[in-house]
Amino acid sequence: MFAISHYHSEEDGFPNLEEQHFQEPPPSDDAVSISSVVKHPIPDQDALRSFPVISPDEVQTLRAAVKDVRVSAEVASYLHNIVIFMRLNRFVAGGISAYATRHFRAIVYALAPLHDLTYAPPSLVALAARKVYAHRLVLATSNTERSMQWGSDYRAVEQVLQGVAVEDAIESVLSSVEAPL
Repeated sequence: MFAISHYHSEEDGFPNLEEQHFQEPPPSDDAVSISSVVKHPIPDQDALRSFPVISPDEVQTLRAAVKDVRVSAEVASYLHNIVIFMRLNRFVAGGISAYATRHFRAIVYALAPLHDLTYAPPSLVALAARKVYAHRLVLATSNTERSMQWGSDYRAVEQVLQGVAVEDAIESVLSSVEAPL
């Protein structure tokens, strides 16, 4: 299941891959018009084999570990509240489907064994929210923002929504939902 969104900036580096150099050939005269396009070279098959691989046994071990993960009532409530607050957030117009919520819950359970835990703390719930909803949220526009139904000023709503990104909407929700201790 691919349920998360992840962006890894080149500035953050590539752990354990510093010794590998992926060099691009210089553009030919025929390719001058596309020389400004970002291209990522595809490593050869030998280089791909040197990348970390998860064996089928490791997958089975992780599946078994996920079944043993425990979530307290408080953390389950926190997860539920994030979903509710996300649906009601003024920056969010949609994308919080039942399917996305199932993925959110599954990722919370999957992250625990990956962090060597048998329980899911609130920090993993917040991490899962950032990963699961980053590519699903549909941001509100000045036409779809909820307060417009009650006669808000169009320009004021437009100003509030100006520059809001998906990450901002998620952080807004996470900061407004109290995490259990």
